[in-house]
Amino acid sequence: MSLAAISRSLFRFSRTNALSGAACGRFPLPQQFSYSTQQTAAENAQAPIKWSSKTAELISRLRDQQKYYATVVIKGRPFTVTQNDIVVMDRIKELELGDSLALTQVTELGSRDYTIKGQPFVDPSLYSIKATVIEHPDGKLFTVTKKRRRTAHQKTTYHRNHYTMLRISLVDINKI
Repeated sequence: MSLAAISRSLFRFSRTNALSGAACGRFPLPQQFSYSTQQTAAENAQAPIKWSSKTAELISRLRDQQKYYATVVIKGRPFTVTQNDIVVMDRIKELELGDSLALTQVTELGSRDYTIKGQPFVDPSLYSIKATVIEHPDGKLFTVTKKRRRTAHQKTTYHRNHYTMLRISLVDINKI
């Protein structure tokens, strides 16, 4: 038997055993893959977080500051924003002009003197950040030219990027 035939049979053996083990329930699936079609309101509701007195004091110090900034993740890209900022990002087709968004993926929240960093995100009960869609502009026109050597073949195409502009209407730290 050749070396290639042995490796193919070992691969086939390990693949069938792994699939049959997961299919028969010997290897439990991770918790994130469990699926339940019926959830009650009690299961969906999370218990309010009990913050320690030191954490509550630090958050109240942060609330006493005048201006806040936040690093939010929108469509997988981080943006550092303050109130009334305009964010230009790739087009979000589902949004229309005037739509309001609540930004919940915040990695960092702070002011000049204090900062809260998330692991990976800050708890959404600490803040409220809202944005409004103000425009769907098109970018500048790009010309792409493809040419083959020593022939008369030349092809020109054009393309534009499409953007969405958001105005950050609210950056606030909630009371706890």
